[in-house]
Amino acid sequence: MSNSFNLFGIDIGGTKIVISLGASDGKILGSKRIPSHGRGPDEVMPELFAAGHQLLEEANMTTEQLQAIGIGAPAPADIPNGILTSPVNNQKWRDVPIRDLMANEFKTETFFDNDANAGVLAEWMFGAAVGGKNVIYLTLSTGIGGGIIANGKLVHGTGFFAGEIGHICLDPNGPQCSCGMHGCYEAFCGGVAVAKRVQLELATQPEHPIVKYAGGEVDKIDMIAIEKAVRDGNNYAVRLWEELSLRHAQAIGAIINIFNPDKVILGTMAWATGELFMEPLMKHLPDYCWSQMLDECDVVPSKLERAIGDYAGLAVALNYLYEAGKYQLPVTG
Repeated sequence: MSNSFNLFGIDIGGTKIVISLGASDGKILGSKRIPSHGRGPDEVMPELFAAGHQLLEEANMTTEQLQAIGIGAPAPADIPNGILTSPVNNQKWRDVPIRDLMANEFKTETFFDNDANAGVLAEWMFGAAVGGKNVIYLTLSTGIGGGIIANGKLVHGTGFFAGEIGHICLDPNGPQCSCGMHGCYEAFCGGVAVAKRVQLELATQPEHPIVKYAGGEVDKIDMIAIEKAVRDGNNYAVRLWEELSLRHAQAIGAIINIFNPDKVILGTMAWATGELFMEPLMKHLPDYCWSQMLDECDVVPSKLERAIGDYAGLAVALNYLYEAGKYQLPVTG
């Protein structure tokens, strides 16, 4: 296979599906977004097929010019068989063989992986981790997921569950996590968990300053409202942010000590809030990992930011081709 070819990338999110037409060098030739919130596969898949054909038509391409399709999807999923089993953010998608559906529609080799793995591959190939050999990526969004590159190879683990960094237990006496465990990193720092905690703590304080950033409704407090309150210097929000920064440092420090990576790439919360997130994290990290390993590691926000959805599926396809010896990654030399 030539090192220059075209492929589809698909990123399955909680509210939308992104399909991108891209080149193997990372150039995005076009992309479309299909709403998926509250809608099932019988309704969404025909729209996804139509969007793919439209992208090809707009680029003056045929399906024969498409070399591969890559799909990044939320866990839990059956990665070896390309099946969306029971994504927590859309209960209507149960046991959907999306890999084979796409392969049959476009008569093209199709590959499937979870979204955090797709994220680390995207940053490794096209973003902040280009040139890295040992890379950790953290999603840091509504939940906390992770993807791992070790010695230039994506780590799947025995059951294809590797990278569940959000479920490192930071305190067995901590809050219950959505996974059923207690004290998970995600239970302390995931966006949904933090928002629910603040909503509960302020349930009897509708006049609290944070509430005004949520449109005056306690049950609509989210990480954006909390960030605004921190920037405004609200004492409650500042104390909360400091506590979260310590927990982030605790988890990321453990990851650095375990994997000794050259890059740790941080997702949404880090790039969306910038130094408000990074400055306290970097201040506390030396307390939670060895200085020798921290000195060797770049801890940085995502470079792709919102565009990661355009690249994630492309990177999944390229990685499978790379591991099969059909494609040579230019960033791994």
